[in-house]
Amino acid sequence: MVLIASGLRLELGEKLRALRLPERLFLISDQKVARLYGSQVKQALQQGGYRPALLTVPPGERAKTWPVIQRLARELLAQGADRQTSLVALGGGVVGDLTGFLASIFLRGVPFIQVPTTLLAMVDAAIGGKTAINLPEGKNLLGTFYQPLLVLTDPDFLVTLPHKECLNGLAEIVKHGFIRDPELLADLDSAGLRLFRDQERLTDIIHRAAAVKARVVAADEREADLRRILNFGHTLGHALEAASRFRLPHGQAVAWGMLAALELSRRLTGLPAAVAAYGGRLIRNLGLARRLPALNPEAVLAALPLDKKRRGERLVFILLEDLGKPVIYPDVPLPLVADCLQNVLGLPT
Repeated sequence: MVLIASGLRLELGEKLRALRLPERLFLISDQKVARLYGSQVKQALQQGGYRPALLTVPPGERAKTWPVIQRLARELLAQGADRQTSLVALGGGVVGDLTGFLASIFLRGVPFIQVPTTLLAMVDAAIGGKTAINLPEGKNLLGTFYQPLLVLTDPDFLVTLPHKECLNGLAEIVKHGFIRDPELLADLDSAGLRLFRDQERLTDIIHRAAAVKARVVAADEREADLRRILNFGHTLGHALEAASRFRLPHGQAVAWGMLAALELSRRLTGLPAAVAAYGGRLIRNLGLARRLPALNPEAVLAALPLDKKRRGERLVFILLEDLGKPVIYPDVPLPLVADCLQNVLGLPT
């Protein structure tokens, strides 16, 4: 169940009461979000009759590690958590991934709730039940499918979100437009970055983007087939993140991955050149594809075979035949990807 409305964070206790969850629960957040909203959300839970405890992790991808999972699990045990205990993820995609993974394995599974505080999490990461932590070799290589009982989205959280983090989420919204909702792309093209000054319009965009994700996941929960289209831009995007040692923001990496995927689509699946050019202009006009850091193209290519979406030795990319018409392309030649790194992303060869 996904709920989206301004002010919902203040009703969290009431919404959880409707789910008949036991009173003992743990709120997991990163240190930055906890300083901003931890007390407010704890109070909302207390008003619903809950007894929340707050556990925090460092901000950013460095929290998505096995040692952090072990620490949190031991803290839960020390504070008396049992199989009836619920976990509430308060934060962005990192906190949601981490909390969901912990919930899926702690005492063989406890309930959890997503309260996303970033645009990226609201439209993508918090929806669908994917959980994960990272390994040094790549992103999200350890994970589970484990659905939250509730995703409670309050766009008011975005008031304190830095602009660069808003752009991370905007990249995922653009992705949803490419694969399922071309009208969403047209609206983004029309609104531009003024979108973030129009709360009503932004909330509508969040609804529409979240609906794309929810519909795809409902049709293919465990990524056997259709759900793979949500990886448009992510195959190369994840490789860019890994090559940057996760210093490159996720949304920016996905934006560059989408630019490359548009060019690959033009060459391999017959995407009209005018459509590819339109998509590229939109991504750049929204400020999503800023200058890449100095990345080693060999490191990017080396990270590609580690991507979870590979099939044996083949590189699987999600490409487009047209706007709203994604295809799973099972064998993209590595030299063609290398050419895109040079000619689309501007990396040296």
